[in-house]
Amino acid sequence: MAKVKSTHTMVKLVSAAKTGYEKWFSINRNSPKLNLILYDPRAKRHCLFTEDRKRRIAERPKLVFDRSHR
Repeated sequence: MAKVKSTHTMVKLVSAAKTGYEKWFSINRNSPKLNLILYDPRAKRHCLFTEDRKRRIAERPKLVFDRSHR
């Protein structure tokens, strides 16, 4: 019997203020890297939160905005 992968994963966001405060989010497995501005109670202000660990993200095709049809 084959294992079934979940469509969601848990990621840990760490404060860029280096206070050690972290938040956990459940996100879609295919979503791009998560960077959020959230409140850090240890720094007592809003800070940038970035993903802690590397994870594999599917390559998205680049968007082409030129209007040439040839």
